Amino acid sequence: MNILITGATGFIGKHLIKHLSPKHTLSILIRRNSDCSSLPPVSSVFTFQDNIEELADFLQRNQIDGIIHLASLYVAEHKSEQIKEMILSNIYLGTALLEACKKAQTKWFLNTGTIWQNYNASDYSDMYNPVNLYAASKQAFLTMAKYYTETTSLRFCTLKLCDTYGPNDTRRKIFSLFEEIARTGETLAMSPGEQKLDIIHIDDAVTGFESVIERLNDDSISLHPEYVLSSGKQIPLRELAAMYEEKHHVKLNIAWGGRPYRQREVMVPYKGKIPENWKPKIEY
Repeated sequence: MNILITGATGFIGKHLIKHLSPKHTLSILIRRNSDCSSLPPVSSVFTFQDNIEELADFLQRNQIDGIIHLASLYVAEHKSEQIKEMILSNIYLGTALLEACKKAQTKWFLNTGTIWQNYNASDYSDMYNPVNLYAASKQAFLTMAKYYTETTSLRFCTLKLCDTYGPNDTRRKIFSLFEEIARTGETLAMSPGEQKLDIIHIDDAVTGFESVIERLNDDSISLHPEYVLSSGKQIPLRELAAMYEEKHHVKLNIAWGGRPYRQREVMVPYKGKIPENWKPKIEY
């Protein structure tokens, strides 16, 4: 397949390119200030400068079969001045891509969502309830996408993610924090730690993406509108810290209860439909 990937410079994007490049011809979409120096080789690079006609022409010339849309602006607790950029990144860019897909008659589109769109939702219910404005912007994009799926033959699916981890992760995620305080000996103020986490290794995440794009590209296979990548396990944060200490033979200086839970803290992760013919293989 000829696949265009957005968000290629992120943690998941880099691993996805490495995994898919031996099997598919990959192109990436970047913005003008993107740093691609650490990316694996790809077939072509398109710099998006808000010209949808140019983007549609690129899709046609490169015979792009489908798009994996990873690009987004993640903000856990937003500030007022971040709203515009969040909307541009999480709603406008995806909508511009869909408009280009319509013009170029691109076959499929795999959107990346988050289980934070389903705060306190019953398992498998698909009930929308955003944890934060970031999750709301991800849901708002689905409303825009509805127009394109109703007016074209585009096969569209959303793959919602839980927490991911793995090597060379520069994000300020839980294992990065654990690694930092294990190295420095500093004390980390954390919530009381009773919230549960659903975590999957990046290698399992990329095979999950691969499973869904294969379904998207095959017209004979029925498609659920959304899937969730899940480890199938929910681990309390305190227990995860203990597991990290045992695995790495370190002592973590954590002040449990040193800060309050976030507003709308996710205490129990949402469970949704996992992709057919996929299951995680790596346990932490």
